[in-house]
Amino acid sequence: MNWVKENRNKLSINNYVRKADAKTNYWLDLSEGRINNYRKLTNDNFNIIIYGNDNLETDFYIIPFEELKHLLLENNFAKSEGRRRWIGNIINHHISLSNTGVKLNISHRYSNPIPFKVEPLILNIESTNDYAIENAKREIQVRIKQSAFRKKVLENFDYKCCLTGIIENDLLVASHIIPWASKIDTRLSPHNGLCLSTLYDSLFDKGYFSIDEKYQVIITPKLDELSLQTQNWLSEISGKTISLPLNYEISTVALKFHREKVFIK
Repeated sequence: MNWVKENRNKLSINNYVRKADAKTNYWLDLSEGRINNYRKLTNDNFNIIIYGNDNLETDFYIIPFEELKHLLLENNFAKSEGRRRWIGNIINHHISLSNTGVKLNISHRYSNPIPFKVEPLILNIESTNDYAIENAKREIQVRIKQSAFRKKVLENFDYKCCLTGIIENDLLVASHIIPWASKIDTRLSPHNGLCLSTLYDSLFDKGYFSIDEKYQVIITPKLDELSLQTQNWLSEISGKTISLPLNYEISTVALKFHREKVFIK
């Protein structure tokens, strides 16, 4: 479910939330009356939140009012009787409002949630600081993007471990081939993910086994140095071909990175 839709009631307390039509270039309208209410309530310190696809978790924009304020003028009202509003759309992450002639780039406002969950910290000035607030924001942003990554990876393998075929959702992990900390640009790419059970995710993450160019499991040559139980777990998958993905091909570059940098040789 879309993150904004799921949390709309909380977000609407201090932000103007609008649903845009994803099928018609994110057509939207903004009411002067509603905006004026939020301006009075927050002293202009609010966001205009626009979300599209109900089922796409990260399909939303959170735009500080101050970034749109210069466009929300009376002479830019849409030409409709009895309604004081602006209409517009979003194409390629550029918002365009009626009668302005301006296309404003809001790509940096896409899929970045706001930390309404940490409001108690913000209200207690004595117990917080700018660093703590910004850190909380970053944690929330990372969490929602990791959730989207997990969904894509699990869908890519039909919600089954690509080694064992188990389907219990709470035992499945969207495992990074190139570790999260190693490269920024691959962190959220479904091409860099495998659906593994929690056990084999841990063994893969620690480099006890890897995947070769034929998508077959190779296990560490130091097998004899491991405990008997770990040897058994690895022996069960040695030489096994993983199930192939449905939507996103596995990155051969990522697999090579894992074999060279993570795999225990």
